[in-house]
Amino acid sequence: MHLIDVLVLCLAALVLVAVALVLARQRFMLRAPGTVPLAIRARNARWQYGVGRYSGAELRWYRSLGLGTRPSRVLQRAQLSILNRRPPLDSESSALPSSAVIVECRAGDGDVLLALGAGAYTGFVSWLEASAPIA
Repeated sequence: MHLIDVLVLCLAALVLVAVALVLARQRFMLRAPGTVPLAIRARNARWQYGVGRYSGAELRWYRSLGLGTRPSRVLQRAQLSILNRRPPLDSESSALPSSAVIVECRAGDGDVLLALGAGAYTGFVSWLEASAPIA
């Protein structure tokens, strides 16, 4: 074998290991209690897919693709309010499933759109309403 062949094989093996790690991370995160598949869009950017995890008074969002263990975005329940709920628009139909529920929210740092399944939406609203009353 030539040196180039060995380098190509090593590079291919590294790519396969990286893909396997990303898939294993996703599978692990979706199996953890309190997690839901969740797409997020902020400030007219594109939809980003990931996993949302409820942790006390926080909704932590992790990107689907990546190896990081820290959340990409944290939404505080006390600073979060629902503005509107709607089905995906025609322009969003290629990026989201037709059964998704789009939730327009006001967060502490601006407006954000969340795309959830119907069951996940019910859980999200329950979590949001479960906050302690403000005195």
